[in-house]
Amino acid sequence: MNTKKHISKAKKFITDTLLHKLYPRHRSHYHKQDMIHLIDVGSIGGLPQPWSSNTHRIGFLLNFEPNEEPKRGSNFMTYNTALWESEATLPFYIYKGLNGTGSSLFKQNFDYVSKNFEVLKKHGPSSLAETWFDRSELVETKQIKCRPIDDILKEEFPNTPFHFMKIDAQGAEYNILKGAKSLLANSCIGLHLELFVVPMYEGIMLLDEVAAFLADFGFHMVKKFPPHGTFDSQHDCVFLNEKKDVNIKSVIRQIYASR
Repeated sequence: MNTKKHISKAKKFITDTLLHKLYPRHRSHYHKQDMIHLIDVGSIGGLPQPWSSNTHRIGFLLNFEPNEEPKRGSNFMTYNTALWESEATLPFYIYKGLNGTGSSLFKQNFDYVSKNFEVLKKHGPSSLAETWFDRSELVETKQIKCRPIDDILKEEFPNTPFHFMKIDAQGAEYNILKGAKSLLANSCIGLHLELFVVPMYEGIMLLDEVAAFLADFGFHMVKKFPPHGTFDSQHDCVFLNEKKDVNIKSVIRQIYASR
């Protein structure tokens, strides 16, 4: 009997079982090479596509979701801290939408939508346009502590190279990226961002402005998904840095090829 082999299998079974219970939508199928260390910002509800179908490509999953309980396993961590460009305590606006959908560190842009509603309503699902004012009613404001991701990674994961970051932060993508300059300049190879082309929140940076910021770090858009949301206001966009790890970049392209 190969005792070491059986012990190794037992450890893997226990690790996979615990990970499945703590984060059920994350499945552990680990390979030794070209594994992607993934950061998911705004991770409530579990991993989105295409990552939920490619968990065997993920070596470590780091979630940021201030509304979830912190969890940690051997191959994942849920960090319940909001991200920003600097350390600060900021108002978080909770809106009436289903389960707080649309809640953000930014205020809904009622003035812009009101002034342009007749044009805006012609774009996107009519049901969303008709209910936007009701869904965007402010029901609560909380003060939340925010930190830049570079500081957290330096403290918690000083030796872990994170290759890919997905951000869905209701307009705060640019601010989070400003707090990730070290990550962008070093290990990060790809990004999946939900970016607005309509200023649905006051003071947010729009898609072209975020793309210009990322270009300074060598990132360029390689995929832009069709518009979605109220008034077709936003796009999911994938950015890659063409000068970094070819093997990891190839894996990322494969993952997104089916979408």
